Amino acid sequence: MTLLKRLSLIVAAAIVVASPAARAQEFPSGQMRLIVPFAAGGAADIIGRSIAEKLGALYGKTIIVENMPGAGSNLGVTAAVRAQPDGLTLVLASVAVAANVSLFKSLPFDPTKDLAPLTLALETPNVVIVPAGSDIKTVQDLIAHVKKTPSSYASAGVGSSLHLAAELFKQQAGVDITHVPYRGSSPALTDLITGRIDVMFDNASTALPQVQGGKVRAIAVTTKARIDQLPDVPTVAESGLPGYEMSNWWALYVTAKTPPAIAAKLSADLRKVLADPDLKKRFDEVSGRIVASSAEELGAHTAREVKKWDQVVESAGIRASQ
Repeated sequence: MTLLKRLSLIVAAAIVVASPAARAQEFPSGQMRLIVPFAAGGAADIIGRSIAEKLGALYGKTIIVENMPGAGSNLGVTAAVRAQPDGLTLVLASVAVAANVSLFKSLPFDPTKDLAPLTLALETPNVVIVPAGSDIKTVQDLIAHVKKTPSSYASAGVGSSLHLAAELFKQQAGVDITHVPYRGSSPALTDLITGRIDVMFDNASTALPQVQGGKVRAIAVTTKARIDQLPDVPTVAESGLPGYEMSNWWALYVTAKTPPAIAAKLSADLRKVLADPDLKKRFDEVSGRIVASSAEELGAHTAREVKKWDQVVESAGIRASQ
């Protein structure tokens, strides 16, 4: 082999080795988009657009937000998994990305293998609420009531976070409560207010106005810690079920084929963005607690959540419509 040919091979090898780092330094060089796999106007949309705005400001460009609802968020997540592996397409996934592994008979992706975790952005609670005129004032009251009286709970549909929160409660409390699924939280809340339903594990963003307006009573929150908006309302764990915890979490991912250097840059930049005080103010509107985890922490969290909800879903025999 001639000296010239050897030098050419060395240079070519150096370019191949250096190219991932070089691409990361140049990133982002194209149009970015953030897929929000839920309808416009809800908590996911507020969270996604707020993060996209701040990340876009950091990069000096506009990030397009695409609402892609359908199949319990699977449609949007699938689109992100199949996107070009250039780091330009992110997805804001929720607890559904973990629960859907068990809720659906088959998925076109595995969240622990086909998505590269970036950061667990924030968590939002559910609030355990009963009609304002109900005699139920605590979690222990609720458990005693449902043990002696046939009772019902409302949800926003099969497999929704409201449904999962209630099923986790039923299993840990050892009680039976009839599930009444609705097409969305609003009609379910209406029937709770009028007393047709006994209890609901509603999202804080929709429950709080009704609590503050005196239409329903909050008896507990589902997260590990109390929330600022309801400081006197205990957690379910504080109320006699020490192992109970359920949060609606929101995390950012890219397709797993994304070069690691680009994924690492996105993860670091997102954590910078989430430290912005303005985001905390915005997320207070949905009772969100900013987490801003590392990519490794989100990967571990995703795996734990898949296992946790598999146990709940299988025990309850829940299946989402395909």
